[in-house]
Amino acid sequence: MKRISITTILLLTINFYINAQARLVNVKSKTFKTSSGVELQGQVGFLEVPENRNNPDSRKIKMKFVHVKSLAENPSTPVIYLEGGGGTSTWEVNSPRDLNDRMEFFEVSDFIYLDRRGANDRTLMHIWRDDYPSEFFISEEKATEHYQKMAEQALAQFEKKKIDITGYNIEEHAQDVNDLASALGFDKYTIFGFSYGSHIGMTVMNLFPEKVERAILVGADAPNQSLNFPSHLGQHIEKISTMVANDSILSETIPDFKSLVYETMEKLEKNPITVTVKNPLNKKNVDLKIGPFGFAVVLRLDIDDANDIPVIPRLVYSVNQGDNSMLTWFVQKRMVFALGFPGQGINQQLATGTSDSRWSTILKEADESPFGNVVNFPFSAVKETWISSNISNDYTTPLKTDIPTLFVTGELDCRTPVQQVEETMKGFSNAVHIKVESAGHEQAQWSWKVANEIIPSFMKGEIIEPQGSRYGKIEFIPVTGDVMGHPSIE
Repeated sequence: MKRISITTILLLTINFYINAQARLVNVKSKTFKTSSGVELQGQVGFLEVPENRNNPDSRKIKMKFVHVKSLAENPSTPVIYLEGGGGTSTWEVNSPRDLNDRMEFFEVSDFIYLDRRGANDRTLMHIWRDDYPSEFFISEEKATEHYQKMAEQALAQFEKKKIDITGYNIEEHAQDVNDLASALGFDKYTIFGFSYGSHIGMTVMNLFPEKVERAILVGADAPNQSLNFPSHLGQHIEKISTMVANDSILSETIPDFKSLVYETMEKLEKNPITVTVKNPLNKKNVDLKIGPFGFAVVLRLDIDDANDIPVIPRLVYSVNQGDNSMLTWFVQKRMVFALGFPGQGINQQLATGTSDSRWSTILKEADESPFGNVVNFPFSAVKETWISSNISNDYTTPLKTDIPTLFVTGELDCRTPVQQVEETMKGFSNAVHIKVESAGHEQAQWSWKVANEIIPSFMKGEIIEPQGSRYGKIEFIPVTGDVMGHPSIE
């Protein structure tokens, strides 16, 4: 009889332990229905894993998943979708209209939605209960001072509740993806990552290359790009300025949009304005002073969304003219920045790290930019004092892979701009890049051609040639007069 070595026994034991760390719970079969009346079969359940796989005493956490079965008789490799933003995607199955938007995908492959770890865990969000910091939007220095106070309180809260916040990093996220695939019986799978989901997707490609058949990365954010260059926002302002100049009506009032933005920033530097908004926690009105930093926050968060770009010139013009009504609406939407500290989001962004050279360039650009380092706030506020996560690999260097990859980028995306994606692609020996005209960060994957032709074809394993696509058309809202078209003016 063949003897089994001690090493083999040890490896089997370790593998058993690792596999035993993850399991599916509360799995139920379910029928989903699209807005066009098509019924889809599938299952809903939870993936249960340790909060930190490196800690044997770690608490257990659960992530919701939805597995929609393909309508094809011989489906292609199953697709695992990883959302950006807050990380929740399973809500789509409760929306018949959103399900209908994915029909071309369901006709090719099984489609699995996986909510990111911590996405629905309220204990990971620290809430600021003291008085609202009235000068938070005055300057980056004031905002940083407040955010550091919130970080200190948050870490104390997490420790008291025995929450291991260091478990929320891209390696744990990537392991969740692979564990779910294994639990569902997939030997191979396709990664479909949007924004931060692409950040995780590339980590899966790095850690489990033998499992990833192909990858679809939309609004791609590579692990070595966890902190952004301030110059990207400045370049985007110039792009919007060119669009405004080419608008025959708008250009009569705003001949130079870039100059108008900078002039408005200078006015706010000399004379911050005050807007009255309602604190969503206690429903009390609070007067907030808005300086150039607060104005930059609003621009940074909305200026690359095709839904908001049409109204941005009117916003800038109105503030420049002393009308704060539109700005009040935007500040009301963004005032939660100073109220909630998302431990999961902060840790996952900072745990990856950034190279010394990249950070030096970021600081140099921030010093030269009228927007400062707003593109990296709030991560920059706590970067030097945040706790370390146990990351096994160096993610400050670009990924190199030969896995077939489809990149899709909106040409009006300044969070993950075209030039940054092209830099990432240098390490991809088998990739194609689709650039979507008139699409911002949120819209690139919803171009009709991308959603209905290009991605489904790629899922089938077909070769995709570089080609253009378009997402609607940007129609600027007039800067004066009674108009409609955006909630900030309705």
